[in-house]
Amino acid sequence: MSDPNANAAERPTILIADDTPANFGVVVDSLTERGFRVLVALDGEEALERALFSQPDLILLDVKMPGIDGFETCRRLKANERTRDIAVIFMTSLTGGDDMVEGFSAGGVDYVAKPVRVNEMMARIETHLALRVMHRQLIAQNRQLLNEVAVRQQAEAELSRARDVLEQQVDQRTRQLAESNARLSAQVDERRRAEAKLQASEARFRTIVETSPIPLCITSMPEGVILYANEPLRELFGLNSRSGMLTNIVDFYVDADDRDRLVSHLRREGSFNNSEVHLRRVDGSAFWAMATARVATFGETPAIYVGLNDITSRKRIEQELFESRNQLRELSAYMEAIREEERKRIAMEIHDELGQLLTALKMDVSLLKMRLGHDPDAMRKADDMRELVEKTIWMVRNVANHLRPVALNFGVVSALEWLVEDFVRRNGVPCQLHINGGEPVLPEACATAVFRIVQASLTNVGRHANAARVDVTLTSTAATLDLHVSDDGCGFDPAIASTGYSYGLLGMQERARLIGGAMTIDSAQGMGTAISIHIPLAGGEKNDQRPDC
Repeated sequence: MSDPNANAAERPTILIADDTPANFGVVVDSLTERGFRVLVALDGEEALERALFSQPDLILLDVKMPGIDGFETCRRLKANERTRDIAVIFMTSLTGGDDMVEGFSAGGVDYVAKPVRVNEMMARIETHLALRVMHRQLIAQNRQLLNEVAVRQQAEAELSRARDVLEQQVDQRTRQLAESNARLSAQVDERRRAEAKLQASEARFRTIVETSPIPLCITSMPEGVILYANEPLRELFGLNSRSGMLTNIVDFYVDADDRDRLVSHLRREGSFNNSEVHLRRVDGSAFWAMATARVATFGETPAIYVGLNDITSRKRIEQELFESRNQLRELSAYMEAIREEERKRIAMEIHDELGQLLTALKMDVSLLKMRLGHDPDAMRKADDMRELVEKTIWMVRNVANHLRPVALNFGVVSALEWLVEDFVRRNGVPCQLHINGGEPVLPEACATAVFRIVQASLTNVGRHANAARVDVTLTSTAATLDLHVSDDGCGFDPAIASTGYSYGLLGMQERARLIGGAMTIDSAQGMGTAISIHIPLAGGEKNDQRPDC
């Protein structure tokens, strides 16, 4: 077979299909040294064309290729009558049980794991080439036998014409019996080969399942009777060899309705992937598992093939993370309330204490000016002092209003009016406030949160939007409060902003969440920005997260 002096037409031809030439350089050299004729294809389509044209003796097929993968390429080879009998050996780094089963189902005869071990690969190639040679010899012998039978039949036919009618009938019966015996023998041989392949496939499947670290089982459908379970599944459920076989998978569901729901899904779809199920062991301890299942047959009856993965630790971590997040949100709400209370206290002290002192100082300066008489320099200095005191009073009031505007004591509408006027004065950008539905009656915490959200929105507009116009709309009903802040500025991509350090937007969303509201952002580059807040009020829409707003 590997004689270097043999004719090139008689040398075994091997087609290698792999999209990475570096992967099969050593393989090509090894095959060439052993006298093989090697063809190469870089994808599945090229492999199909070369196999159809060159009729190689064996194909080494990579699983992962551009276009159609190795499994689909193998299926198409087996679907074509001209390439159906070519042996296919998969070359792959995939060693999972499902991948091997799919490869054999597609028509592959063997697997070679990457990186390829040359000696192992050559042993497998020699084995399958020998099987192909034997198959061809058997076909040739059958043809020769048929030819000999035909010659004999022709001779008997010529002789039968010289014999009487009775001999012709005997001859005819003899031929019919020979044909029937040949067909019967062929059928017996084919059945034996099929049974041998089936036994080999079943042995490979059982080996794969038994050595798999993944808990696997087969249950009847829809009853749930366990037909087969491997050792990892028995260990997962706390069983040992003396505890006997499982009886029914339903017994191990914490809630049997979950199993009924999954079976209903299997009836509709035929499979499901990565579904979380709550199970319990023999000792009664509960655990969570990720289940994957597919409907197939076991023997002659429908069955469910199930794979499980214990995710109890992950579920525990998720629960701890959920509780930690809730605690952080509660802490955030508590700290926000403390900050607002401290702003309020500082604003009142500045307004009351410092404001009174500055007012008294202003009155003293006015009295001093009256007593200076006709000293023009002193009078001018007193005027300068009075002007300085008035500016200081204005600055104190401005600082107190930004800490917590006094207008907030008269309702959220008054506070928003002051905020809009202050924005126009500071930025010189037209800003309109629209009130629909009148003055809403809100608790102080809710009113403060609404004010802070609008304040943060206008601050972002002033710093980043480069807008020519801003609109603030407050719409209130007995059940809901809707806030809408829009501008015609440069806009931004919310998806990109959410992945960065957009603490302003995060703060606005958190304030809305703390009062039971939901915030949405509608923006795009060059299209402006619209921020909307929807807040259910007390007695209106139900929201388990909101305070008494």
